Amino acid sequence: MAARVFLGLGPTPEDAEGKGGTDPYETTGSGEEPETRQRLGRVPDTMTAVPALLLAGALAAGAVRAFGDAVARAMSEATSAGLVHTSVHWTPLGVGLGLLSTVLALALALAAVAVARPGLLAAPGWALGRRRLQSGHIGDYVAWLLVGTTVLAALALPAILSG
Repeated sequence: MAARVFLGLGPTPEDAEGKGGTDPYETTGSGEEPETRQRLGRVPDTMTAVPALLLAGALAAGAVRAFGDAVARAMSEATSAGLVHTSVHWTPLGVGLGLLSTVLALALALAAVAVARPGLLAAPGWALGRRRLQSGHIGDYVAWLLVGTTVLAALALPAILSG
């Protein structure tokens, strides 16, 4: 979605539909006001600096042991929750989560290929019905926000009940 919205990659809705018309489940945006006075030629630096700093911090915390230890020590000193600083070390759960994040990164790469070269990874006919799950109507956004919030709450519930 980000590649389509921010970079303009992928087919236009008319090309994707193949009929020259729009899908009745999609919005056109024809009555919307522009967010900027003129078309932006590139993504502003303020929008790329934050993700770049977060990614650099995550890489430093995972790759440089001293950095991870320093962050853990600073957090335990800065909080009054009585946290105890422990050294950062490898665990089976951590390795599993690392492998999971690698799989998710590969899925993201496949998604990028699907946007840049739509014919290369075209969806089979049985998968085209998924467009009805998110058609662009506000109700779809609300429904998926509710689903995501419910899933996160269900995942956090055991920790909340045990604490």
